[in-house]
Amino acid sequence: MAEQELAGRVALVTGGASGIGRAAAERLAAAGARVIVADVDRESAAAVVAIIASVGGEAVFRPLDVTDRDAVRRVVEACASEFGGLSILFNNAMSNPLLSYADDERWNLMLESGLTAYWAAALAAAPYLARSGHGAIVQTASIAGARMGFEFASEAYCAAKAGIVGLTRRLAKRLGPSGVRVNCIAPGVIRTPRLVYSGSEEPEFARRVKLLTPLGRLGESAEVAELVLFLASDRASYITGQDIAIDGGFTVAPMFENATLP
Repeated sequence: MAEQELAGRVALVTGGASGIGRAAAERLAAAGARVIVADVDRESAAAVVAIIASVGGEAVFRPLDVTDRDAVRRVVEACASEFGGLSILFNNAMSNPLLSYADDERWNLMLESGLTAYWAAALAAAPYLARSGHGAIVQTASIAGARMGFEFASEAYCAAKAGIVGLTRRLAKRLGPSGVRVNCIAPGVIRTPRLVYSGSEEPEFARRVKLLTPLGRLGESAEVAELVLFLASDRASYITGQDIAIDGGFTVAPMFENATLP
């Protein structure tokens, strides 16, 4: 693999301030892309931009609240105008509702930020991606909803993530004739800031997942970023409309023999 395989390409990463988004922004930049880190968390996003610059990469921060679909469209348009186009869109951001939110508030926030914003960003970016000659959209789904139900994932979260799979397939059909590929990733339980720890102890559900995962551990954001890079690159030039799990085998080969019966 050429180290600078994305040289000259512009990549917009939503939710790039932490977790999978941050890892992907850093990896795309390392591969030569000019990366726009779009996030509502200004301080953390600025830190990601600084880290990328410190190792010779190129990145800028743009504020983005993905609960506002018009703001999503404006950011896409502004970035494409400022940087002379767009080659890669990584739809990754999703708001994390407070525990105090009512069910209707949680549903509206997660569906708007985690599904509608993806649709809005993809259609706004599509003309620029087509003109780039290397257009690729990668979207973050999850094994929760897209593959199975989890007790620790809300109905709103699962519905949004399942919807991303359908959206990916429909966008692949719509945008394929213009040369734009659209795929989504379905991570399992990944060690990110969303995985809240109490001190140094893992949550009980995370320990159970590890017991049932053939690889015997949780995933790392950097591992997911490698999949994002692959799908965004020309190495995946004949892959579109796919949802690809990255979960250590949890959904296809669970280690039921490790489960303790009551």
